[in-house]
Formats: sequence, C-alpha cells, structure tokens
Amino acid sequence: MDVYIQHLVGSNSDTQPDSDVLLQSTLCIATEAILHTLRDNPNVYERAVAETDKAQMAISGLLRGVDDMQALLGDERSGIHARLVDATENEARLRGQLQENGAVLTCLRLLSRLNATLRSMDALIRDSRLDQAAEMLVALERELGGATSIGNTRISSVLAARVDQAKENIKHNAVAALHKLLVIRVEDGLAQLSISIDPLEQLGSRAQSLFAALDTLGVQDEVLAAYGAHFVKSFIRPVLASPVITQETYSTDESDQRFGVRCDDSTTHASGTVDVCAIVTNAFAFVNQTLLPNYPASGSSEHSTRLVSLWTHQCLSDVTNMVLERCFLRCIPTTRHELEEFRGTTEVLLEFESRLFELCPAPISNTVSRPIHTAVARLEELFVEHRCDLAQSRARELAEDSSFALFEFEHHEVWSLDLVRAMVTNSDCVISPPLVEAAEKVATQHTAGASGGTSVALVYPKCSISRSMHQLVLEVYRLVNEAALSSDLPAVSRLLLNTAQQIFDLYRALYLTLHRAQLTKIPALAWQFFNDCLYASHHAGIVAQLLSVLNIGSSESSGSCEVWLETARRFIGVGNSHIADLVSREARELKALISGSSNAFYDAASESSKVQLAKSRKQVHLAVAQLARAMRPPVVTPRIYYQTLGRYLDAVCTATIDMVSGIRDIGVDDSKVLSDHCRSICALSELFHLDPHMLEPYRHLLATATAFGEHSLSVEDDDLLDSDSEATPLQPTGGKDVKGSAVSARLAKEHCKLSSKLVQLADILLISRADILARRRAGLLAQFTTEELTDLIRALFSDTKERAQDIDTLKSID
Repeated sequence: MDVYIQHLVGSNSDTQPDSDVLLQSTLCIATEAILHTLRDNPNVYERAVAETDKAQMAISGLLRGVDDMQALLGDERSGIHARLVDATENEARLRGQLQENGAVLTCLRLLSRLNATLRSMDALIRDSRLDQAAEMLVALERELGGATSIGNTRISSVLAARVDQAKENIKHNAVAALHKLLVIRVEDGLAQLSISIDPLEQLGSRAQSLFAALDTLGVQDEVLAAYGAHFVKSFIRPVLASPVITQETYSTDESDQRFGVRCDDSTTHASGTVDVCAIVTNAFAFVNQTLLPNYPASGSSEHSTRLVSLWTHQCLSDVTNMVLERCFLRCIPTTRHELEEFRGTTEVLLEFESRLFELCPAPISNTVSRPIHTAVARLEELFVEHRCDLAQSRARELAEDSSFALFEFEHHEVWSLDLVRAMVTNSDCVISPPLVEAAEKVATQHTAGASGGTSVALVYPKCSISRSMHQLVLEVYRLVNEAALSSDLPAVSRLLLNTAQQIFDLYRALYLTLHRAQLTKIPALAWQFFNDCLYASHHAGIVAQLLSVLNIGSSESSGSCEVWLETARRFIGVGNSHIADLVSREARELKALISGSSNAFYDAASESSKVQLAKSRKQVHLAVAQLARAMRPPVVTPRIYYQTLGRYLDAVCTATIDMVSGIRDIGVDDSKVLSDHCRSICALSELFHLDPHMLEPYRHLLATATAFGEHSLSVEDDDLLDSDSEATPLQPTGGKDVKGSAVSARLAKEHCKLSSKLVQLADILLISRADILARRRAGLLAQFTTEELTDLIRALFSDTKERAQDIDTLKSID
C-alpha cells in the first residue's frame, strides 16, 4: 500500500514502464496477504474494507492536492516558490526593524531616566548636598556601565563625559566648600584660622556632607592632598617665615572658633624651637577639633579611619621639613659646647614629629619617612659638614678682606701646648685629649733635639702678618682639633682635615687673585703677604708633625702628612716668587731713576747738571727710604730687612758705577762733582742702622735654615725665606755702644756687595794715578777689573807718556 501511494504521488509524464510492473507485483503480493488474513480472521474483513475505503479517499485527496500544487508552482519568477522566498525576506526585514525599534525605545527610556537623574544631581550640587549628589553619581555610573543596550555608541560617550563633568563639579565644589569652611587669613602681622558656616547650617552636617561626598567618589585622598598643600602654603609657611611667632588665640567654642598667631618681622630675635613646634602642632589640632569630630555622624569605623587621614603623608612631610629647616638645619652649632646644648633641642623636635604624625592613621604613619628622626641620627655628620662649610666661607671672607689689618706679635711665637690650647679654646671649643698628647710629643721631640731651650723649628720670629692670616691659622687648628675629637669616625676626621688643608689653598689662590694689583703697587702689602706665606708654611709643617703623631686615618696618615708638607712648600714658593718679583721690579725702577739723568754725568760740573744730579739723588734717597720703611722691623725680621735693602742699594750702586764708568772724558771739576755724587749715594747705607731695642728680641734665635724641623724643606741660597732664624749677633756686643755709622758701614759691606766699590770709585775720581796704582798693589781695588781701572785712568787723565806707562804698570800688577 505504501509503495502504491508513493507511486501515485511520484507519477508524472516521465514515469517509466518498469514502475507499472513493480506496482502489479506489489499489488499481487498485498492481495495474497489480505486473502490469507481474511481466511484466518473473517471478522477483520469488514474493518479492512472500511480502512481501504478511507485510504482510497485519502489517496484521491492527496492526488488532487498534488495536482493543485503542481498547478500552483508554475515557473520560477511568478510561482509560489518565488513568492515564498520574498515573504521570507520580508519577514526577516520586519523582524530586524522591530528589534532596532525596540533598542531605540529602550535607549530613549534609559536616556530619559539618565537625564532626569543628571538634572536631579545638578540640583543637589547647586544646593550643596554633595553627599547625595555623589551617591546619585555613583549609582548613575553603575547603571551606565551596565547599559548594554547603548554599548559603545556615541550616546554612551556623551553620557560618560557628562558624568565625568559632574564628578569634577562635585570635587570643585567640595574644595571650594572646604576653603570656605576653614578661612585662612594672613595680614597685618596676624595669621588666623576661623570656621565660617551659614547660620542655618550645622558644622557637623556640613562637614559630614563634604567628607561623605569625597569618600563616595573615591577622591578623598586626592582632594585632601590638594587642600593640605593649600593649608601649608597659605598658613604654615608664612607663619614659619616670620622670625618671631606668638600664639594669640585658640578657641573651639561653637560661637567663636578661631586660632590666631601673631607674626613679628621687625626683629632679628627668633622664636625658640619649643614655641615653633607648639604653634604648628596646635594649628593642626585646631583643624582636627573643629572639623573632624563632626564626621561621620554615624560613627562608622571605616569613615573614622578615612577621616583621620585628612593630613596626607606629603602634607606632614612638607611641614616637618620646614620645621627641620628653621629649627634644626639653620641652627646647627659650630662648637662642641654648643652642640651638647643643641641636643636638648633635638628632643623637642623628635617629640614634635611624633605628635604630628599621630594625625595619620597607623597604616600610613608606620610607612612614612621621618625627616627629623633621620636628621637627628645624622647630627654629628651634619655638624661636621656645617663646620666645614663655615670654615670655607670664613676662608673666603678672610681672603676677600680688603682692610689688610695688621696683626703684630708682641714676642716671638713659640709653638707649645699652651699655644695650641689658646688657639683652639679661643672659639669656646674644648681641646681634645689626643691633640694634647700629640702636641706634648711634638714639643718634647724638638726640645730634646735643641741644646737647651726651645727648638727654633717651633719658633716663629716677631714680625707683622695680616689679621686675616692669623684668623685662618686659628681656624685650621680648630678643624684639626675637631678631627682629633672625631677620631673614632674616620670619614668625619678625613673630611675635617681635608677642609683644613683646602682652606689654606683657597686663601692663597683667592688672595693673590683678588689683591694682585694692591700687592704690586704697595710694597708694605707685599711684605705682609710674604710674612703670611711664612706663617702659613710654618704652621702647615707643624700640623704635618701633629698628624704623624695623631695617626688619624691609620694608613692614610702618611699621605695626609705629605699633603700638609706640600702645602707648606707651596706657600714658600708663592711667597718667594712674589717677593722676588717685588725686589726685581723695585730694583729696575731704582736703576731707571739713575739712568734718567744720564746726560748730567757727562757735564757734571755745569749748573744744570748739578741740579739734575741733585734731583736724581733726592729721588733715589726718597725711593729707597720708602722701600726701607715698608719693611722695617718688626714688619719683617732684621735678616730679611738687611738682605733686601742690600739688593736695593746694589741696584743703585750698579747703575751709578755703570754711568760713571761709561764716561770717556772726565774733567777735574766733573770728577769732584761725580765723587760727591757717589758718596751721597753711599750715604744710603745709614738705612742699615736700626734701633738696638728693635733688634734685641732677635738676638737669641739660633742660626738655622728653615723652621720645619725634621720635615725640613730645601731653600735656595737666593731665597729670602730663611727669616725664621737670625744670624748671631746682629750688632757687636760687650757692653759698649757702637756708633750707627760704623754699624751701618759693616752691615752695608756685608749685605751690599757694591757699596765699597762705589766708595772706592768716589776716591778714584779724586786721587792721583800713583795712588790708584798703590791701592791696586795693596789689593784695595780688587772689585775693579784691569779694564775698568784702565778706562777710568784714560777718562780722568790726559793722554801722556806717563799715563801710558802707568797703564802698562797697572796691567803688569795683575
């Protein structure tokens, strides 16, 4: 039956004959099966016939439906298939439009609700109900974030920007409200904090609204950090900038909440650390007591923790740094005695910092850096650094000092423990025991090496130095004393010793650079600087010996000693070079005075020449006298005075001898004038005569070449820096006074090599040829060469046979 129906449904004009055969065979088999069933079940026949009729009717209806369907299908363009495809596409398009319209409707409903929320939030912001506005804003952000219907559309971006703007408005209004709530005024010498609140509002509810809004938005730290910076800048900094500050008011009464500080800038006397710390602490306490207790009203522990962090880490660090700068870094003492007193101040600062950081909650205050604690722990190091900075600044001031004040020793400076103690304790310092021990050892070593009395290596002779150099040497010894006190801290000791050596170098370099013009023009200043070099070199050598005994820095001690000895050598080199330039320059100028009147030597007997020679002599006498006055003891030691004066006179004598020897024809009248001129020049030797009382202090110094003991420095024979010793004795002794002229002549002969030659030239100009030959035979004219005597004889005497014979005799004498 199924095969038959399938055959009927599938039959068409293209059905093949084989299908009919198959149908017939199938019908036969089905008939046989029916007959067999009918025989076995007679009652079933009627039911089978009925079912068959129904089946035939169904088949007929099915066949008719198939025919109708075939008719309806038609062609591809106008048939039912094409219409079905179009209907399906229309249905899909309508479903898309319906979905899009639904999304738009959802967005419109959401936008309407969001806009209503934003308008309500703006109204709350305008009414200063910031806590409610913040809660509404957070809910709005949450809703906007979950609105998948608008996704990443432009509407979503616009709404997000609108929410961000509302958030910024709340932050801005919260900051403005805080500024308005806590009013800061600094004017007319009064810094004041006060609470300003609308009479219809309560401070508690107002503060609660502000802090709740900031907490809800999660911007409390950001806003309070900015407000803390504003508080520090507007109130704390101006207060701490005033020298004198006095707390004037502190009232937390609801009707009058004020905190006032009186600032006085008219005095140099500054308020003490205790007062400063108390005022700063009370300022923070006032703000806490007036604002913080009112929030939160519910007493929530979470909000309470948030509230205590009103003062951020950065805010408290800025305040402690400012107090540290004013009460610690600017007040670091310069002496050990002051340092011990200053330690009491550090306890006040430490307590202040601890109380201040109690304003932070425990999790923050445990991790925050403590500037004051760190600085106090480094107090010794900071003291030494400050001490070294002051020493360098002091060295600059001393080098820049243009007053050139003198420091004159009343007696020879004898280096000893008492001298070191006086140098160190002069600045209220305590001399260190290691330095005392080292000074005693150095003094003992030199005393043992001297044949009775004090070694000259520890003696600086009486002379004049600058007050600046004397102060500089005192500063050096104080730094060495500090290094000895800090011997248990090698790095600190080395810093102090390096600074002590560096200020010597700094002073030497700056002084020459700044005052070179004055040193060149003013001989007295040049000699003062020369003595300064002597004095600095003398004490640099002694410091080297002290360091070798102190052994500061262990293995670095020998290097340190060598550095100090090199410093001593540099002072010697600078002083030597500078004074040698002075002497050479002045000698050239003296020679120029003589050569400036050269024409007068060729016609000496004329009135004009006499006037010119007299003027030249006066200028030379005045110039040499001024040079001698600039270095007369006790400006320098007698030995240096004699040596330098001898060089000046040698320059004058050389120029005079050269001028006379250069004349080829000297008349009788000219020879007398020239002889008088030479003797007048020789009269300058009277400048060698010094008051015996002036020389007395120098008699007992032993002869030595240097003042550095075992650390001796090589000194050239032509150097002047052997003035620490004086030759014995300077003038004859034995109870009889010696006339000044005799002493002057002896000293002139000793220190002025050409003075006797000039005297002999004055004689030659007046005596006969026979006397000249007689003196030559007697060896009295040994300073003259045969050629010089021959030229003089030819210039003085006429050309005769006797003159020629005398010249031959003169040549034969040699």
